[in-house]
Amino acid sequence: MKKLVFASIITISLLGACKSTKQPVATTPAVPLDCSNKSLSYTADIKSILETSCAKCHNSNNKAGYNFLTFASVKKAATNGYLLGSIKHQKGFDAMPRMAPKLPQETIDKIECWINNGMKE
Repeated sequence: MKKLVFASIITISLLGACKSTKQPVATTPAVPLDCSNKSLSYTADIKSILETSCAKCHNSNNKAGYNFLTFASVKKAATNGYLLGSIKHQKGFDAMPRMAPKLPQETIDKIECWINNGMKE
């Protein structure tokens, strides 16, 4: 009987020790985008991207909520986070462009740097 009790205690102890062997997965923090050496402007660098990729829907008819043919509307969308959240396909935003593949990462980075550097016209 003592052996059975002793064996039970050992078994329970071992099971308790083995209960959780999973270690938390370390996540690598996102490296901030370095925009310090980028001098971008809406007219020279961003306008053509938006005209090609976005203005099919986001134009003067305003059916899609923003007119990306005007600097003021693009700046408004950039300021409130809609533009970057949508093109990066972030949670809580409508993924854009909707009917095409996601923009290339270098294009997204260019738009993000333009926003981060003050949205020069």
